[in-house]
Amino acid sequence: MKTARKSFGEDYECKQPWPEEIFVQCGESGVVFSKEGNYGTAFFEAFPKSPSCFLRGEGATVEEAEEKCWNSYQKVISCDHEMERRNRTDGYGYCKHCSYSSMVFEPLTKCCKCNTPTAYSKDHNDKYYCKKHKRFKPKDPNPSKYFDDSYQRTPRKYKKLLKKGATKKFRDGGILGKVKYQIGVTGSKKFFCGGKVLNIMFKRQELMLAGRYKPKREGDEYSD
Repeated sequence: MKTARKSFGEDYECKQPWPEEIFVQCGESGVVFSKEGNYGTAFFEAFPKSPSCFLRGEGATVEEAEEKCWNSYQKVISCDHEMERRNRTDGYGYCKHCSYSSMVFEPLTKCCKCNTPTAYSKDHNDKYYCKKHKRFKPKDPNPSKYFDDSYQRTPRKYKKLLKKGATKKFRDGGILGKVKYQIGVTGSKKFFCGGKVLNIMFKRQELMLAGRYKPKREGDEYSD
């Protein structure tokens, strides 16, 4: 039976017959940020390759979340997919009939250097650059405190903040030892400690992790 990766504890044994090529992960206490208010939930996430998309189920338990995610997957693979942009200009589309969403359209925005349709990178003046011409992108004169272009080197202060948050998360799970950090080619971040791996794949996960440590005032050490 296929298992789903968990950040802490033993991997979860799936109750549904997920294909082996689909990566799945889950958790018992994820935090969701929304305009209506933040809330905690168990979750189950799947990353099918055909069609390529991201699916997520939420529930009171991981089992309930997996069932919802599985039902979404069944709708996706049986649907004919009528896609729409929903006011997005980057080429990302949503199916009108199921939860499938992916990059299926040509971007409506164009590179300011070659006029090629692209949403690859945007500068502080809202001008777009394709992959070939991203080297001409000017530096933001007023960058945010921690977050900047995802392809740039992670700022040392922000990296330290994430590492402190990851260390606390490992300690809360009873895992001791030195925490090591690694960043992937796609910008995903991984923390290693005691044979366990903490994967940070989405910006909201970074915000949650960084939020574990905040400076009391300028010049102070970070504390939880």
